[in-house]
Amino acid sequence: MMPTVDTNAWQSIASAAEELQKLMAEHLQMKMEGTLADNVLESPQGQTLLVAIDRMKDLHCQAYESTRDTKQQTADAKDAMDDKQVGLQNVMYEKRHIVEEIVKCREFRSVYQHVDLISLDDFLAKAPEHYLEDKDNHHTLMINRLRFEQDERTSLKEEEERLQQERQLLIKENRKAQEKLDRFDKLLDDFVLATVPLEESLHEDDKKTTASTRTTDAMDVDEQDTTEDQESSQIVDVQMADS
Repeated sequence: MMPTVDTNAWQSIASAAEELQKLMAEHLQMKMEGTLADNVLESPQGQTLLVAIDRMKDLHCQAYESTRDTKQQTADAKDAMDDKQVGLQNVMYEKRHIVEEIVKCREFRSVYQHVDLISLDDFLAKAPEHYLEDKDNHHTLMINRLRFEQDERTSLKEEEERLQQERQLLIKENRKAQEKLDRFDKLLDDFVLATVPLEESLHEDDKKTTASTRTTDAMDVDEQDTTEDQESSQIVDVQMADS
């Protein structure tokens, strides 16, 4: 509430001041002329002057109180105006922010139209119930399809990562097994190389044994041929004697 100016009070003060000024001028004139009574305050003129002074004091007190109340009302009105100004600035800030968001939304170009979604029939057949709520609303249906696609791809991504970890583990285990086989191959090669002298020695022994066997067999054949020749000579001698 804005403070109001009490014009009647100001008129009363002006009237009282003018009356007091007039009385003071008369009092000063009487003093200058020497007609002023010694006990002036008890005279009618003095009583009138005192009444005017008391009235002026009362008006001064009233004016002071009125001014104080007016100042307080002005301060209260200023605080209320400041609060409204702050509230207006907040509203204007919110309005500007909302307008900026509206502009961003209007200028936003989504790529959801280019996302390779599963068909609507597959979505309706595979999606859980909470994705099918309010499916008659095209906007809500599209949002649910995108969320379902995101969940499915996230699940497949997690499965891919799990399989990739298993693959890496198998590769590591295969490398360890291959390293072990390589060590066994080296040990086997070393063993084969170590047995070469023994094998050569055994081959020489076999050659010697074979040669000895062949010599013995040849001697047996010669003895058999000699025996057969002797028997043939004896048969011929017998036949000649019979003749």
